Amino acid sequence: MITLLEKLGLSEKEAKVYLAALELGEDSVQNIAKKAGVNRATTYVILEKLMGLGLISTYEKDKKTVFVAQDPKELVNLLEEERQGIESREKELKDNLNQLTAIFNMNRAKPVVRFFEGAEGLEAMDRYGKEQLRKNSELLYIMPIDLIEKLFPARRKASLGQRVKLGIKSKVIYTHENGPIPGYQNKAELREGVFISRDKFPINGTLSIYPEWGIKLYYFNETNPYGVVIEGKEIAQNMKLFFDLAWLGAKEVSKK
Repeated sequence: MITLLEKLGLSEKEAKVYLAALELGEDSVQNIAKKAGVNRATTYVILEKLMGLGLISTYEKDKKTVFVAQDPKELVNLLEEERQGIESREKELKDNLNQLTAIFNMNRAKPVVRFFEGAEGLEAMDRYGKEQLRKNSELLYIMPIDLIEKLFPARRKASLGQRVKLGIKSKVIYTHENGPIPGYQNKAELREGVFISRDKFPINGTLSIYPEWGIKLYYFNETNPYGVVIEGKEIAQNMKLFFDLAWLGAKEVSKK
């Protein structure tokens, strides 16, 4: 029960004091402190805080202060107040986000480089920049689909599903251990692809090009995957030209 109350926002000692008061029903600070296993001075401070949260009330009896635990349903009201507070802060943030973004972008003429490491880092890297995606846009990839499906199947499925849901098309130069991906699957996954053999091109990383935003470079292995994000439209546009050249070459290779 202590853990539950901590999840609701109380500290460990606050949870102990509230539970002690709840079990005693109503009692003095001395007895509540004894039952909670918290010293008297700290218990008094905590009771004052719990009163402010509406979880404890008090009255005078025989010239002594008695503390009374309130109905646990008050915890629901506590959560509701917290939810409303979060919504209010969220609205305030959204109202001022454009101004904050303008400040953030003031000195962003130069490309911005970010490094990500480990499986969790790559998941964060996947999410990074997703707000820049626009419906019916197109992304460009050079990637080892077979390797990604082997090492990160859940991430691969989630990323693909999100892209398709947004209606974003892709052009992909890829390896796949089972050979070319069937045309019907490419169509369903909004992909135009060119297959290259892993025997000839054993690539262990991915180049993702967001033409209007930047690029992502991934390196995959089971022990230390990592990646780099470069934000810069000029770099992205140039990488798109490199991709177009690679696309023509990959098509010629795939015919052989």
